[in-house]
Amino acid sequence: MAPPAGNPMLPSVDWQTAASCSRAFSRGGPRMSPEGALDVVADLHRHARTAIDLVTDYTGLVPTTAVSVDVVDRIRWSRINIAGFRRLLIELGAEDPAPAAPVSAAAKVTGVQTGAVLAFLSSRVLGQFETFSTDTGRLLFVAPNIVEVERRLRLPSREFRLWIAVHEAAHLTQFTAVPWMREHFHHLIHTFFDAAEPERSSASGLARAVRRALATAREEEQHGGPGEEIPGADVMSAVTSPEQREAISQIQALMTLLEGHAESVMDGVGRTAINHVALLRRRFDRRRANPTTLQRFLRQLLGLDAKMRQYAAGRRFVDQVVAEHGVTGFNRVWERPEHLPTEAEIDHPEQWTARVLRGQGSAPQRLGAGPG
Repeated sequence: MAPPAGNPMLPSVDWQTAASCSRAFSRGGPRMSPEGALDVVADLHRHARTAIDLVTDYTGLVPTTAVSVDVVDRIRWSRINIAGFRRLLIELGAEDPAPAAPVSAAAKVTGVQTGAVLAFLSSRVLGQFETFSTDTGRLLFVAPNIVEVERRLRLPSREFRLWIAVHEAAHLTQFTAVPWMREHFHHLIHTFFDAAEPERSSASGLARAVRRALATAREEEQHGGPGEEIPGADVMSAVTSPEQREAISQIQALMTLLEGHAESVMDGVGRTAINHVALLRRRFDRRRANPTTLQRFLRQLLGLDAKMRQYAAGRRFVDQVVAEHGVTGFNRVWERPEHLPTEAEIDHPEQWTARVLRGQGSAPQRLGAGPG
């Protein structure tokens, strides 16, 4: 097999180094007895099954694909995501599935960087629907992080675990009950990387991104809250082409919808299935809003602040449409990719309602033919 041509946005990564570094940099998590740990694992598996049924009843969306549910520690979470990233790179033609050449020094450096990022994220992620490492996706719960958060915030364990399980079950449902969703998401990712321009993927571009991220984190720390958003504050915005920015717009709109829908569902289900959902929401949102200085910097650098905004903006969109047109009306969004909201429509749900529910206006321009 000839080696792939490579992708300028995707530097070579030594995945063995990434795995070793993520393991070395990961914190162990809260102390638990072996019996206590086994109880948490069993509890999360049980809540996952319950959550899938609750989400199906609430949304009317029925999963058609069996997906494995895995309760993992931080190191295992990193390994699964490494497997997913590597598979994605192979699909993108940026990595040979059976490389014969020796690992370069640059690949080892990138492996160290990747491992460090994964180690940080592995201590923050509570759950994830991971879509790249297998053909069907898999549902992950990071047990030590869930236990750590419920202890720190003094939350009722059973209710908190079910509440988090509902959020992740909503993502599972989005990708397994909507037949075109997974392929469409992968299509957007491929489109983004196919539009890369080599001259933008420079060391100076990355350095600018780091400086901007650090400056923004410092500004937020000094003013006690989010500072003015600096264009290009995350890595991607520093190294993207115009075509990629259009892909980013569609990816951002999709992820905002998916996160907002999961947030809306977890509280919609919670109103009938969880006694203290208001307490959970209040304390959990406070955790999101008060990161440390290091966390502020890393969130800016990795673009995670955009994800925080997705939760709020996406939920406002979903809640308004559901309030005015019910769950059935909102579910028109899942009928075809053309029914997905644009970024502008996320901020103005009435525009989406006019276009999709009332048939006023034409479908937005989408990148490529796409699936579905």
